[in-house]
Amino acid sequence: MIKTCDAPKGIAINGYWGSGKTSALLQLHKELTGVLPNDTNKPSKPGMTPIWFEAWRHQNEALPIVALLHEIRTKLGAWNKFRNNAEKLSTITLTGILGAFDETLKAASGGVMSPALSKIPEIAAQWEKDNYHNKLASQHLSQLLEEAIDQALGKDKNNPDRKLVIFIDDLDRCMPDTALKLLEGIKVYLNLRNCVVIFGMDQRQIENSLRKALNLKDGSNDGDHHAREYLEKICQDIYHLPIPDKQQKSAYLYDLLKNLDLSCTPKQQRTHLDELKRILDNYDCLPANPRKIKALANRLATVFRKLPMLPAMVSTTTPNALISKGLKVEYGLLTVTAIIYTFHRSLNEQLAQNPTYISTLIGYANNPPPPLATPDPIFEPMRSLVPSFNGTADLPVNPSDSHVFRLHRLLIDLGTVIEAEIKPFLNL
Repeated sequence: MIKTCDAPKGIAINGYWGSGKTSALLQLHKELTGVLPNDTNKPSKPGMTPIWFEAWRHQNEALPIVALLHEIRTKLGAWNKFRNNAEKLSTITLTGILGAFDETLKAASGGVMSPALSKIPEIAAQWEKDNYHNKLASQHLSQLLEEAIDQALGKDKNNPDRKLVIFIDDLDRCMPDTALKLLEGIKVYLNLRNCVVIFGMDQRQIENSLRKALNLKDGSNDGDHHAREYLEKICQDIYHLPIPDKQQKSAYLYDLLKNLDLSCTPKQQRTHLDELKRILDNYDCLPANPRKIKALANRLATVFRKLPMLPAMVSTTTPNALISKGLKVEYGLLTVTAIIYTFHRSLNEQLAQNPTYISTLIGYANNPPPPLATPDPIFEPMRSLVPSFNGTADLPVNPSDSHVFRLHRLLIDLGTVIEAEIKPFLNL
């Protein structure tokens, strides 16, 4: 689609923080060009010339679009070193290409152009404030830049589909004003027939930033609508990263743990991983977020290193619900305590100080208080949690957020847990 689309084109890959947007962009970069962003000594495939831009690294610039234009200018010069060898691009042509970018940089920065972008004087920011919303008085500069990019790409009647593909990563980590400035700058200066811009973003965060930067009423339908409309003018196509299901999350954690040092025998490691996976295949406890699952894997590895042999639970206290599923309670408790340690700090601190609080937590899991109700002080460690179960049915929750409490059903099936059973898994 990117290869055959009509430019200008804006495309977004949407996903929660930590869901793998950067990895998706890198895979797309490699698929389109044959190289990764750091492969500076390798030429890309003919047809697609990539620019990789990490927006948050430039959020303190007065003019983020200048940083992007400067990056394009630099990278096009580097890519044309490879083209010179194959296509004998003339020095005059290369000088003209870079000259067109110099003119655009001067216009975008209010007449100031310096490779030391962090030193752009305040006068440039004032010029931007006065002129940013006004496209250049003439279309000449846009035409000049478009023609220069065509020359840099080697685009002609024999190669009509060559494009400059600009990857913008981590825009959602920028401050609201920076995100807005960069989006506006892209619309003004890079809305060209040979440019495709691909964003990696958390759409929620970008729309929140646009609401703030555009002074739209937060939480109102009109504000939400206008922020989304603004974004859709720049990103005509938005693709959502798929949300992994229970088995996919469990398998991912299993694969991570296989490659970590658990300081136990191969037989013990297989037992640990197999029993843990059986718990997670039965109970949907994990956030749909690779980065957070990695954090949990590191915590579990720490526990396994300190407890190479998990304490077996006494049969008289083993709940029938887990037995009926062929599961081991010690691995259920391991899952509960590791998730609480990784994602629910206040609750972990309470359990570490008072292991008998597990009984209160099981009560909470069975029947959490309504969100708008004043909670019983006994539930204070759960104040920041968002329950995913109301006592009778699962609730709609954000699949990625770590403050969502996903342990209801596992705790219910654990039933009665005594202090001696949970204590070995705490304070490790």
